[in-house]
Amino acid sequence: MRTTPILLVLTLFAGDVALAGAAPRPSWTHTRPLTPGAIRMLADATERSSIVRTLLQDLEQTDIVVYLTDSMAGTADEPATYLGFLSRAAGTRYLLIRIDRWRLPAGECIVWLGHELQHAIEIAAAPDVKDAAGLAKLYRHIGWEGQKGRFESAGAQTIGNRVRDQLAGYGH
Repeated sequence: MRTTPILLVLTLFAGDVALAGAAPRPSWTHTRPLTPGAIRMLADATERSSIVRTLLQDLEQTDIVVYLTDSMAGTADEPATYLGFLSRAAGTRYLLIRIDRWRLPAGECIVWLGHELQHAIEIAAAPDVKDAAGLAKLYRHIGWEGQKGRFESAGAQTIGNRVRDQLAGYGH
């Protein structure tokens, strides 16, 4: 697990957010945007999608804290979105959601935010997930592994589709 580089990146992003000051900070305590773009993405998502708002409210009642960034490390052939397990401390589990806003239209960023937040809710419902290995075990049980180390669930796919329909005006 690459905890040290991830913590360094989180520290750098936190400094960028503190300096940005332009976008208002959301009121969510369990979802913490790390970049000015992530702050805007979260604000846009909560304004446009009641489904995302509900997921964020549900997350507030868990032991999960999600860090959100709108940039991706790595290469263009990697997925445009990602959820990973960071650490566990003092009864709190920390996750990272990355959504590459440079590769996705704004509406699709909201769709994928809903999708990844659903994964966070699934993890919250599984208290035995305490590290990356536990995360993989959970998704082998409730979902499936596509490429090696890349997991999916029907619940997250359903939520993503519902958010997409909502943004298109087909659902409420």
